[in-house]
Amino acid sequence: ANENALPIGTPIFQPGLLDGGKVASDSIAKLARFIPLDPAAHNTVDCAIALFDDDAMAQGAILPKVGKLKTPDPIDAVEGMAVEKTGRATGYTTGSVFDVSATITVQFDLGLLTFADQVLIRGDGGPFSDGGDSGALVVDQKSGRATGLLIGGVPQFAIANHISDVLQNLN
Repeated sequence: ANENALPIGTPIFQPGLLDGGKVASDSIAKLARFIPLDPAAHNTVDCAIALFDDDAMAQGAILPKVGKLKTPDPIDAVEGMAVEKTGRATGYTTGSVFDVSATITVQFDLGLLTFADQVLIRGDGGPFSDGGDSGALVVDQKSGRATGLLIGGVPQFAIANHISDVLQNLN
């Protein structure tokens, strides 16, 4: 929700406007709900949800190289878990979870935001993520189940919300 700046009902574009999407033809959904970011508190999620303009567009997608989720039921991240994701900036990457309860401060345009109880992931042979990958679904390689939602990172590690926290917050 652009760091709390967008009102409910704002159009969502695919491709995104930064990727060449056009306002006149590429609106596919409307912002329906988001969890406000709070610079004065510990945040647990950075997430939003949109509703499709046309319900026929709501078809399950196969994540490139990750494949289809084995079940809609998430799995809790654990230290040592091998994970994968497909992101806008880095494409398909793999890595390993090394912390499941990190408290970390991240620079946003809104200011420094603290996120508590986060999942930290090291990439295999390089960064797991880069700018533009936010919102990528992090999937457990072994079970094929969702475990996190990527929100940011640095070259040494990526930061993800626990997917169970995202689902609970967005109801």
